[in-house]
Amino acid sequence: MIVLNRLKGKDKISMLFQKGSIHQTENLLIKVFEADKKEKLYAGVSVPKKNFNRAVDRNRIKRQLRIALKTVEKTIPIGGSCMLIFNGRKSPVTHELVNELKSHFKNHT
Repeated sequence: MIVLNRLKGKDKISMLFQKGSIHQTENLLIKVFEADKKEKLYAGVSVPKKNFNRAVDRNRIKRQLRIALKTVEKTIPIGGSCMLIFNGRKSPVTHELVNELKSHFKNHT
């Protein structure tokens, strides 16, 4: 079983962006750096200021991304670190994000 934790630390984040692989879905850019399957999964979320100028909107989308990650946590087959970057132009609905993550991690196995 994989435990979900926050992605913190300059070393882990830089390793993720240097050596991680990129996967694109409709509204998400997912960077993944895989480690042991039994290792914890460290996850971070990001919403670019370019797409949503107001901090209130960015924070709401980040909260939705975290909820979506918690929902699909048990179906994630990898350990290591990942970063979810929301690239959509309009505000998402939480269940759409959950469906995108489920389909991505289902295809990723």
